[in-house]
Amino acid sequence: MRHLLSLLALVALPAVASSQGFVESASPPVAAVGKTTRVAFVGKDLGPGLDVWAALPKGAISAKPVSSEPGKLVFDLAVAADAPVGVCGLRLATRDGLTNAVLFHLEDLPVKDRAASDTPVSLSLPACIAGTFTEGTADRYAITVAAGERVCFEAVANRLGKDADPLLTVRDSAGAFVLERDNDPGLYFDFRFEHTFAKAGIYTLELRDARLKASEHNHYVLRVGRFPTGRVAAVPARGGDALSAITFATVKWPGDQGSAWVPVSAAEGPVTVARDCDESRDGGFAEATAPAAQLAFLMTPARANLFQPLARSVTLGSLQATPAAVPGSLCGVLRKPGRPVAFAVQLARGERIFLRAESKVLNSPADLEISVTDRSGREQRRAADGPTGAEATLDFTAPATGEYGIVVKDVLRDGSDSHAFCLRVRNDPFPPVLTAEVEGLTVPQGSYQTVPILVTRTGPAGPIALSLAGNPTGLKLTPSEIPAAANSVVCKLEADAGAPLGIHTVQIVAEYEKAPELRRTPGSSFYALKMVTERERVLVRTRPLIDKKYHNVDLIPIALREDQTRLPPALPDRFAVQVTPPSHFTFELPEETVTLSRYHTAPVPVVTTRAADFDGPVTFHAVGGQLGAKTEGRTRVYAEFPDATAKQPAVAGVVVSKILTNTARARIDVTATGTHKGRRVALTRTFDLDIVTAFRFAAEPVKVALLPGESAGVALTVTRQPGFDGPVKLHLSPMPGVEFPEHLTVPKGEAAVRFTVRAAADAPPRKQNPTVHATGEVNGFEDEVRANPFEVEIKKVEPPKKK
Repeated sequence: MRHLLSLLALVALPAVASSQGFVESASPPVAAVGKTTRVAFVGKDLGPGLDVWAALPKGAISAKPVSSEPGKLVFDLAVAADAPVGVCGLRLATRDGLTNAVLFHLEDLPVKDRAASDTPVSLSLPACIAGTFTEGTADRYAITVAAGERVCFEAVANRLGKDADPLLTVRDSAGAFVLERDNDPGLYFDFRFEHTFAKAGIYTLELRDARLKASEHNHYVLRVGRFPTGRVAAVPARGGDALSAITFATVKWPGDQGSAWVPVSAAEGPVTVARDCDESRDGGFAEATAPAAQLAFLMTPARANLFQPLARSVTLGSLQATPAAVPGSLCGVLRKPGRPVAFAVQLARGERIFLRAESKVLNSPADLEISVTDRSGREQRRAADGPTGAEATLDFTAPATGEYGIVVKDVLRDGSDSHAFCLRVRNDPFPPVLTAEVEGLTVPQGSYQTVPILVTRTGPAGPIALSLAGNPTGLKLTPSEIPAAANSVVCKLEADAGAPLGIHTVQIVAEYEKAPELRRTPGSSFYALKMVTERERVLVRTRPLIDKKYHNVDLIPIALREDQTRLPPALPDRFAVQVTPPSHFTFELPEETVTLSRYHTAPVPVVTTRAADFDGPVTFHAVGGQLGAKTEGRTRVYAEFPDATAKQPAVAGVVVSKILTNTARARIDVTATGTHKGRRVALTRTFDLDIVTAFRFAAEPVKVALLPGESAGVALTVTRQPGFDGPVKLHLSPMPGVEFPEHLTVPKGEAAVRFTVRAAADAPPRKQNPTVHATGEVNGFEDEVRANPFEVEIKKVEPPKKK
């Protein structure tokens, strides 16, 4: 089932423009810390290699190019001894620019190269070995263990961003089955576990893809030895980078031979850890409220079970709520299947709190449902994780001062030591989510690249200031502010002539004002109040694509696999920027907005400027919105651009509307590519494509008020888009008690049609907006518009006043 959608996909789009190259995989996909490893990066359209960018602290990896081919770049990667162990993101810097991101593993166990062998490859523990899944076969390794020896196993394959599903089978020297392990919660289709061998001897490890499928790019890393096997951290980390909500923490205990890495969230405010459940207390309430006990209490004079309201109590009852301070971080583990975890908080009347759950980002398999109850356990608000993986959020305003419960449960009533969670509780809305729709940026000196940013606001709609962090001199971002209420902006990342060449790591910081809050001045009387406005900063995040992105025949993106959406946290919160020598050309789109009516075409002017010694063509490619390939039969809209040449630097492309086009406004990215002296340069500019109907109409007046028996005139005015001048037919839905024509036509060349609305003598008082269905033939296709342009009110006849 997990491959059903990919089988239906007809269109595959690469993660980045092909002009900058696409890396499929790295071989080997692992490098030992403190050593130098030769790594081959395989892909297509790769320019000569220059360097490697890593989403790691500065100096963690240094690269030296060894060889360059269009389909393979080889580097010697020197990894620092203190580099963090785990999966990280890399990008190749080539003469043509940055490639897409590729996931790579850093290891502190001894790394061994796999040699082809018909017999199991012997491993001396501890060991780490890399290989490639081969269709229909398994790789075999042999280990020698002592009786009672604990050995840890881990496979890193799916977490490398590929559609791999490792399966490990362990057999003893006689070939008898010992154990089998597939995927572990939180590690996608990978595993990390430990096993204690009862008997000494030689054991065979068989590693294969669980579906017996393979690809030359589906590599794996197998770790064997002693290292932590925990996958989640239940308690948030204090300190660290305040802007990074999630980070990788490297874990290594005394006696371990290697490290493990787990995602850790940053603490906000005081941290409260849920207490373990008191089983005896839980069992007592279960017996006291059982049906037999209920029947017994009904036979007493009280005729009521006094334990029932007590059992529902947040603090004293079976929930066993842990007292917590809010705002703050509430965390715990849903260890027992079906049993929730609760916290007791004190809220004042009118106090508003905002809650956001975290589980998936912590490698937890829990599908959370959070709710707020009053002190007696009655539910006030509830929210659950979204169907697309969105974490649960809710807000609650206390109707009265007192104690309230915050209850966390698993939707599937599951539970284990891995079902960890963390709740963020604030008194103000959570920060807006800002996402940049670009990945690595290649910026020539003296030019710029566009950085489209989408904004999802959860609180105030004020302006958001933007600034760069970690940027070198000569690199700037404009504009520096997202206007109030705007949900998107297209920025420019510019490199002036003095910007240093090479690769850089840059973050975009967004800062906004929280809602004003009334506070008492410290040390003053109760009446010394003032309005305080605080500012908060968040990072603009990216959505790096590791594998290809697929669309169906209707150009609807197919949901990405989990290994594509849950990436190492240091990768999506920063930008890789490569500053290159000046480009041999540049281009601009004079029109910020292009209006395209359905079933028509619209020009897209392009102006290029080139260096004196550059006489090659500049090609263009547009993506975004409803654009698709011209050759695809169900494409709604397509764009074509002629090449710009030295003799024709200004050209005009065209966007064409076909059938099934939706009226919508969308950003279109146009990438221009030119090659000069072997160097390929790609620059991107944007425009808004506004797809509208070929005509629209309005009524004058927009409201007609009549007494029974009265009439009034109404005019329907049609506004046509350029290129359409045909007749427009109007069909008006009938209205009981009101007379007007059901069919009207605005003739060719005319702009309006007038008609009379008449109320019947016995029409009852009412209001209604008749529906007008307008149609017109546009280039052989019928375009239509439905609207309710005017309102008809039948007024009540007032009885004559008595004299």
